[in-house]
Amino acid sequence: MADEMRIQVMNGGPYVVSGGVPLTEMAPVQTLNGENVDWHVLREIDESRDLYALCRCGRSNDKPYCDGSHATEPWAEAETADRRPMADRANRIEGAAGVMLDDESICIGAGFCGTRTTNAWDLINEEGDEARERVTAMVARCPTGRLAMITAGGDSLEPATDSEIAVVPGGPLWVRGGVRVESADGTPWSDQDRRTLCRCGASNNKPFCDGAHSDIHFDER
Repeated sequence: MADEMRIQVMNGGPYVVSGGVPLTEMAPVQTLNGENVDWHVLREIDESRDLYALCRCGRSNDKPYCDGSHATEPWAEAETADRRPMADRANRIEGAAGVMLDDESICIGAGFCGTRTTNAWDLINEEGDEARERVTAMVARCPTGRLAMITAGGDSLEPATDSEIAVVPGGPLWVRGGVRVESADGTPWSDQDRRTLCRCGASNNKPFCDGAHSDIHFDER
């Protein structure tokens, strides 16, 4: 169960994953125009290990696993992300298609929030069931959880997903299904069904990804 699964950020070290969280590798599905519109599984990395450590510094020669390379020289490992709940950080957008939260602080530019012809911010203001279904599906594909659909009363409309960690090639760790993430000091980060954790070591929003892997051309080999 998700409440038994945990990702512990280690001080100066890796992410220690416990509770048998399945580990996969997933990549975006793109249209001929290069638009990210879905996800597909590249491979099942591990479904049986109860405890394992994932690289957080970006230096391991055994990625996605930690090999102790974080100890070879200093690196910027401090957790600097805003600890407030997502609902307190996000803008609330109320439109004809529903209510959407937008927390730009955790955006990594994954590109699932729009196509050449529309985007989530346009769709949330359109009337009708089709617009509501399209924006809900678009929001659910955002790996970071920057966008979230809620009821007018503030309850989550997050679709149910299996608990797992997905390694994104050249990018972050995509955590789904409400897996608990704990800071190095033992404090849990606020609950969120979808989030992306930095594994290149360069994010300025640790432990979360901020898209820095693209800026440094992260080599995950």
